[in-house]
Amino acid sequence: MVSTLVNLTNWKSTLIISGILFVIACAPMEEEYPPKWVVASQYLPREKLQGLQSAGFFTMNDSIYSHHCDKHGNMIRLKYNEEKKSWKQIKYETLGCVE
Repeated sequence: MVSTLVNLTNWKSTLIISGILFVIACAPMEEEYPPKWVVASQYLPREKLQGLQSAGFFTMNDSIYSHHCDKHGNMIRLKYNEEKKSWKQIKYETLGCVE
């Protein structure tokens, strides 16, 4: 019984260590600094977004997007153009910020 417990413990430890090593090996070695979304955030049209609450940034297919919510729960989505260093509204979703 004792040897079975020792074998299970060794097996679990080996699996955990292997998993950690796998995750570390797959992680990118260097991250871009500052991240692209931080640079893009400097070009947000602040006057257009006055009174709105930022709901965050995300990337999809190498494009950067930003969500903003108005006081009624409507969502505005903006897309960043890296060449022009500008943002364009691409979506307005009624109650898009309400859960």
